Amino acid sequence: MLRIFCRGGRVKIFLIQLAVAIYLFLVAFALFNYCNHCIVTLPSSLMDESNIQGSLPGDCKLDFHKLGIQDVNKYNEPTEESIIASNPQVKIGGKWAPLDCTAWQKVAIILPYRDRTHPLRILLRRLHPMLQAQKIDYQIFLVEQAGTGQFNRGKLFNVGYIEALKQSNFDCMIFHDVDLLPEDDRNLYLCDGHGRHLETATDDLRYHLKYYNYAGGVIAINSQNFQRVNGFANSYWGWGNEDDDFSARITESGLLLTRPPELIGRYQMVPHKKNSRSSSGNGMFFGWRRRWQTDGLNDPVGMNYSVLKLEETPLFTRVLVDIGSPPTDMNVFMQDHSQDVSLWWFLSFYYP
Repeated sequence: MLRIFCRGGRVKIFLIQLAVAIYLFLVAFALFNYCNHCIVTLPSSLMDESNIQGSLPGDCKLDFHKLGIQDVNKYNEPTEESIIASNPQVKIGGKWAPLDCTAWQKVAIILPYRDRTHPLRILLRRLHPMLQAQKIDYQIFLVEQAGTGQFNRGKLFNVGYIEALKQSNFDCMIFHDVDLLPEDDRNLYLCDGHGRHLETATDDLRYHLKYYNYAGGVIAINSQNFQRVNGFANSYWGWGNEDDDFSARITESGLLLTRPPELIGRYQMVPHKKNSRSSSGNGMFFGWRRRWQTDGLNDPVGMNYSVLKLEETPLFTRVLVDIGSPPTDMNVFMQDHSQDVSLWWFLSFYYP
């Protein structure tokens, strides 16, 4: 009996020592893996950056004391007619610009979409009045993937970028998931000189950032820098990792990942059925460094698509596209492992 007791005591001591060792390892890992390319900047700095040559008398001014957190309803779906009635100054195609001043940037809001009418209407009810309160010169593009095959969020963003520039000379692109609702009007939908991740905290994660390098949900980047990073990868079919690939491209290109403070960059997620992760996503991400300069906007094969319908509705410009289908075997993207990132790099990306 005494022998069993002693053995149980040794096991308990070992488990305590193991737990302490794991804790100390995680603390050291966090201390030595500080994210030096992720910075927090106030939204007001975006207006300063937009006026590099100095503010002109006709430029828009904002009183941030009059902006703030809004009551966001993420459950009740409005009718299209009610949204239109609440935004009488929005022009056909989902366009609006301030009449009493000159906006800082011309902004394209790009929404990747398929079969999400419920969150779309809830988002449009929130976005239009917020962007007008921010005095943004904007147009909303709904880039809809035709068919029922695997969804490709990254390629839809690339298509949205190209099609938006055919409409106008946009300075700033905001790539926006359709199920995320910004809470605070002070979270300006403008671009800086880097990649600006606007979704700092979300209610389904108890208002915490997923990880320092996270660039999913809502991200703003100017047109020149989007070309610089070669856009999103076209090769991620299914859900997951295309946003991590984009984050890695941003930092590899020498840009920072900026964010508003957590209290300003808060979002609510419209409840919806979540898709399962792509089985090839992590394997693809290991090889992002080998592909990022060829898999994106400048890929003539990957960027093949056909516009099936282009229409201007009262609340947005709809671009229905056929973007093709994934290869029968996703291993075609993962045959060369010569330039794959290390396991240590992979872990430090997600757990800094």
